[in-house]
Amino acid sequence: MGYFPNMTAYECWAVDNCNKCAHWSTSEDGGGCPVDDAHMSYSYELCNETDHPGNVILDLLIPVSKDGLGNERCAMFKDRRGVTEKHLRDWEKYKAIMAEAAA
Repeated sequence: MGYFPNMTAYECWAVDNCNKCAHWSTSEDGGGCPVDDAHMSYSYELCNETDHPGNVILDLLIPVSKDGLGNERCAMFKDRRGVTEKHLRDWEKYKAIMAEAAA
């Protein structure tokens, strides 16, 4: 599960995840993200319960990085702008083709 030793670590992670995600409400009365809510509600209780189904679920939603020093992107992340990795790769190809044509 996503482990955040303090709020600063969480806020740094959230800038690249929650704040850019379509599931994160931008209005004050829009409610929270279910992934964030589950982690905030249960991660402290389940952090040492490795075989508990709740811990397994939280591990799937916000996986710990391979080096164990941080967290990967949220499994439910959906870019708020609708941009995907494929869009970004295609944009880079387009810019290279246009630069070649201009030369």
